[in-house]
Amino acid sequence: MKQFMKKHDIWLRLLALLMGFVLWMVARDVENPPKSNTFRNMPVSITGADTLLEQYNLSVIEYTDVVDATVYGPLDEVTNSTLRNKVRVSVDVSTITDGAGEYTLVPEVYVGVTGVESRGTTPSRVRVLVDEVTTATVPVRVETTGTAAEGSRAGTPEPTTTKEVTISGPAAELKEVAYAYGTISVDGKSSTFTGECSISLRNDAGEAITGTHVTCQTDTITVRVPIYPVESVPLKVALTDGDTLKQEQVNVSIEPAAVTLIGDQNTLAGITEINLGTIDLDTARTGVAIEMEIPLPEGVRLDSGQSSTAKVTLTVKEEENVATRSVQVSKFVPTDTAQAETPYTVSVLTESVEIELRGSESALEQVDVNALSVGLTFDSVSLGAGTHKVKGVIAATGLPAGVTLVQTDVEVEIQIVSPDGTDGGETPESGESTDGGETVEDGEATDTAGTDGADDPESGEVAS
Repeated sequence: MKQFMKKHDIWLRLLALLMGFVLWMVARDVENPPKSNTFRNMPVSITGADTLLEQYNLSVIEYTDVVDATVYGPLDEVTNSTLRNKVRVSVDVSTITDGAGEYTLVPEVYVGVTGVESRGTTPSRVRVLVDEVTTATVPVRVETTGTAAEGSRAGTPEPTTTKEVTISGPAAELKEVAYAYGTISVDGKSSTFTGECSISLRNDAGEAITGTHVTCQTDTITVRVPIYPVESVPLKVALTDGDTLKQEQVNVSIEPAAVTLIGDQNTLAGITEINLGTIDLDTARTGVAIEMEIPLPEGVRLDSGQSSTAKVTLTVKEEENVATRSVQVSKFVPTDTAQAETPYTVSVLTESVEIELRGSESALEQVDVNALSVGLTFDSVSLGAGTHKVKGVIAATGLPAGVTLVQTDVEVEIQIVSPDGTDGGETPESGESTDGGETVEDGEATDTAGTDGADDPESGEVAS
């Protein structure tokens, strides 16, 4: 054997093989030496959240979501552009057992390449905030999108499965949720339908809530959407003849002339017009808009954006011999129903009121304004000291034939003064009005507006 080994140089051969291996190892390390490499802003994932919720009813609210991860290994491996995608950083929250609060946990780094190992993270510990999971209910709001078929309008969507949903999550985050919101399309719809819509959680500002740990018991709800037929219906008014103005003598303008109604199809089919009411031509002023409520039959409503009132304006036809005249009446005839027991003195503060007369132009020219007066009836004891507005009734004597008063009621301001001179305002003295109005005293109504005091009845005594 010894001769054989010597003859064949076995030892030399083994030595050469060993030296070759050593040289290969040296060459490998020189050409591909081990190095460390740090990957910046690596995302951190949470593990163990289900266990944390099941065992302790806790949920993660916030945590450090990125760290720098360092790995060590052969140069060609750690510098490989694909290595970053094979590195995973996670934090196991199932180790938390002490209830809600803030914790710092050591992240785990997994490297999916043989020969490359983790050298930790920066920071070495990450912050995790957990809170107790609670439940709450929030209302559901659904809106329509799109346009219904021609001649139809979509009504308000009505959730049928539930009008509120249960949400759960950390108490701090539940406070941010105001309602669950969804939309459903009505494009091309011509009749009421039921469908499903997805819902999402919103805050008070209507913004979608994202990135939280709040969950909803359902993602979809069933909604009934009423679709109403739409009809355009004209507005009308009824007129009653007056002494000086007849229906055939006026033009009637209504704004709007028609309204769009929504409702039951059978009900709408029977509506050909809407009557706003009756206008008495004896008391209606021409050229002045009269605001009237729009009465709606049961089961229908106005389409959105329309006013619930209409304005009616009457004008006299050009060919008619009917005119109007506005005059100022400054004679007041007060009657105090408490005159026998009143301790007060009463003054008329209103200097004049405007009234409208109607008739032919020639007849209106003959009107004597001094023949017009305003009768006032009030109870000074009930009203008490101070300034008050009372109703006055226009009285006229000797109006020419064919002339009528368009309105008979006006509003007049009076001042009631107590014996000590207090009224809540200025104090009149020596029987005179402080503003040029009429002072009622000692059983007489004195006209200070330039009239002759005609037609003043003795019942005008209102002073104490």
